Amino acid sequence: MNKKIILFLLTVFALVPGCKKNSAADIKEWAQFQDQFFKVTFNYPKDWVVVTEPKRVIISSSAEAAEKFFDHDSRKADGIQIVIAAIRSDSMQDYTKYIQDFKKGKTDEGFTVKDIEDAAIEGKGAKKVAYAGAYDENTKINSICAATIKDSTIYYIQYSAFNDLFEPYKLVFDSVMASLSLPQKIVIEKGVDPAIPIAQIERYSDNYLQLEYPANFGPSDMPKKGDVMSAVRFMGTTKVSRNDCTIDIDVRPAKKLSLEKVVEQNSKKINATSKGETRINGEKSVYFNETPQRSIERRTYFVVKNDKFYRVMLTYYAPMKKDFLPAFEKVIASIRFK
Repeated sequence: MNKKIILFLLTVFALVPGCKKNSAADIKEWAQFQDQFFKVTFNYPKDWVVVTEPKRVIISSSAEAAEKFFDHDSRKADGIQIVIAAIRSDSMQDYTKYIQDFKKGKTDEGFTVKDIEDAAIEGKGAKKVAYAGAYDENTKINSICAATIKDSTIYYIQYSAFNDLFEPYKLVFDSVMASLSLPQKIVIEKGVDPAIPIAQIERYSDNYLQLEYPANFGPSDMPKKGDVMSAVRFMGTTKVSRNDCTIDIDVRPAKKLSLEKVVEQNSKKINATSKGETRINGEKSVYFNETPQRSIERRTYFVVKNDKFYRVMLTYYAPMKKDFLPAFEKVIASIRFK
């Protein structure tokens, strides 16, 4: 989580008088949502339940709460839910019209709906509307929906809570709104192979590092094996992207070993054609070049920082080395360890 959002959260929590149990003040740790295809980013409570769809993400305070938002069963525990979604607007439908239609729909459903208000999403003009109602005498709901438009796409954020949880957890909605970053429009010049990394960048951040990567690539979490603490792969997101051109980063405990010892233990698995040294974010790094299979080349970097060792693997199609390796090296240059 970046410093700006941390300061925001500390400030808003400090302004809440008598913060008590069952409120946003109880949230101990936050995570940053990132998705290879949806490409929205925002901060949310780390232990909440996340369901990702191609153009929608649903964050619920618990699995039982997620079920209750679906079936409205009063026997299930109350909870909170945030939905962020994108709707393609080929007709350039204005987000104001979207909110007006949303308000009418909720009114027709019997909810009590407030007047539409101005809002801001990612610094852009937006509209929001709040509504409340009851599914039965023990299942009341309060909700806010805000929407804006960017690059012919309407984005909306909806925050909902059952019974008495709306106000105590509204700061979660505020933090999502404050940290939300919408996708950039990817511009690929006419005649350029869309599989090749473009100069336009996106930013990635997790608990161990941050970096910049080509906007026509995207991150995906990879399975963690053994003592791996984190594993992420960056690869192209277009229909013609090459599966043999990727950046893989994993993090493991260094267990007090020096870089030299880490390299000694791990280089045995690499059939290296050459070896070199460089620095990444000021830290000494040793790298190996290899050809794992015909027409495929790979460069593997090792770095030790804060008793963790980082392995970064650049894999690319050798006949297109000039198109991929320089762009991948820029990713390496952008890495900042945490």
